[in-house]
Amino acid sequence: MIRIAKTSDVKKLSDLCSQLGYEVEETDIKKRLQYILDNPDHGLFVYEDQKGLVGGWAHVFGKHLLEGIYAELGGIVVDSRHRRLGIGKSLIEHCEKWAIEKGYSELRVRSGGTREKAHLFYSQMGYENTKWQKVFNRLLK
Repeated sequence: MIRIAKTSDVKKLSDLCSQLGYEVEETDIKKRLQYILDNPDHGLFVYEDQKGLVGGWAHVFGKHLLEGIYAELGGIVVDSRHRRLGIGKSLIEHCEKWAIEKGYSELRVRSGGTREKAHLFYSQMGYENTKWQKVFNRLLK
């Protein structure tokens, strides 16, 4: 079952973030989750199995730029023990449905250059690689 994330999901969301390679404190996840839940231009969906265990999540949000308006996938992860069962596909399809309902005609996905299995997954879902880019960060004080 795919459903909207709840604040009671914080521990599992944090665990799943670590599977993506992001170690995030539960207190930070809780703050960010609350922002997402309170913002109608964001959607955070989880896969919950029949036993009530969260096995994946996907975050989608609207992006409004001068050069275009679209929805973007902020992140997706399926628990390593539940991969290749169609959960990721269901989560993506739910994000696409959310985007259509919000009036977006495009869903973009960014994926790290080394995540080759993810790239194959997106291609199989019908997504097309349209550009290669680098990301530059600067910490602000």
